[in-house]
Amino acid sequence: MGSEAGTELLRVASGALPPPEADLLGTLHRFTGRRLAAAWACRGRLLDALAAGNADAAEAELHAFLRESWEVLDGLAREVNLCMVHLFPDAGLYPPFEMTRQCTFYVVRKKLHEQPDTADHPVSRLLWERTREEPGEAYRRLSFLHNLSLFSTVPLLPGALLPGSDDVPDAVRPLLKPATVPRAEAGQTTDETLQWLADLCSAAYAILAGSLSGT
Repeated sequence: MGSEAGTELLRVASGALPPPEADLLGTLHRFTGRRLAAAWACRGRLLDALAAGNADAAEAELHAFLRESWEVLDGLAREVNLCMVHLFPDAGLYPPFEMTRQCTFYVVRKKLHEQPDTADHPVSRLLWERTREEPGEAYRRLSFLHNLSLFSTVPLLPGALLPGSDDVPDAVRPLLKPATVPRAEAGQTTDETLQWLADLCSAAYAILAGSLSGT
């Protein structure tokens, strides 16, 4: 991912984890970083398409942006899962080499929060507080738009605005979790989303590195 915290986590993991698990963490870490880089690239193409007045291309890039951004969360969750299994082998997390596509952000967050052994760990609290207990605007919007994108094309409104909860088509509304999200300018909002994702990853990596090293 290119962050100092991520580099430090891999360094610590190389000594703290069995070699096969450290190698797997490196693979998972590269995936997460590349998804974040891909989301930045999608944002650039989205803004180019908006500047060119190409609505179809802009909507396609927005869809890709939402998918790539959410995969950053899923990728981070698998990294957290691997490290936390090492620290708490009886906590009911996925064994490193038995992780499946069900090992997602939502699932890992829930498992960490519900298990007494892990609920108070700093990384568990980080994920729960920033995305469930007191979610920031960037996460609330990403969650809302990503959920919408699973069922419907996410339209860009006049003025290069991302839709809010009042813009959800009636036919799709019953399929989404209730949410109150206002419209927002596409360029600023996508930048804030990516900065928030990068900050969350760096914070989680710093915590995991400290836990694996015993500090």
